[in-house]
Amino acid sequence: MNTFTIMDSPIGGLVLVARGEKLVGVYHEYHSPEPSPVFLGVPFTEGTQPGPPPGTDVSELPAFGKEAVSGVFREASRWLHAYFRGSMEEPVAYELVSGTDFQRSVWDAVSKIPYGETRTYKDIAHVLGNDSMGRAIGAAVRANPVSILIPGHRVVGSGGAVTGYAAGVPVKRALLELEAAVRAGAAA
Repeated sequence: MNTFTIMDSPIGGLVLVARGEKLVGVYHEYHSPEPSPVFLGVPFTEGTQPGPPPGTDVSELPAFGKEAVSGVFREASRWLHAYFRGSMEEPVAYELVSGTDFQRSVWDAVSKIPYGETRTYKDIAHVLGNDSMGRAIGAAVRANPVSILIPGHRVVGSGGAVTGYAAGVPVKRALLELEAAVRAGAAA
């Protein structure tokens, strides 16, 4: 069973989703398309163990402790807050529990874009061996379940145009500007 919590960030709320002891989702509070309520699961609160939805056969649910889930959310929040302060450390561990083979190949390519750099949809298509699948790349980037950790905001249109993002172009631009400023400061 998944649980979720919402953390504040400079770009708005971020919805963190855990399955057992694994981080499986990071969504913007105003994410398009919205994640399924089934995928989000139940709200997590520090003081209580979330219960299953009414009518759920509890024998089919994985066992997990609130301390483990709390630790997942605490570590993800720590990393995200550090990211927004300009840290360039490697992302926290996450687990992909959805996605087609094609989407996963796109997410893998996107996860390799260095901090503060961008690639075009066509660049990613080229890496995957088919320069003409830019639109399919865009759809896969949009379906990314782990925003910021898999940095879909670093994928731009031809000529560097800042286009499309699950939380909107202004949020994408803010993330790119943050990374550019940090990189410029590190180079100085």
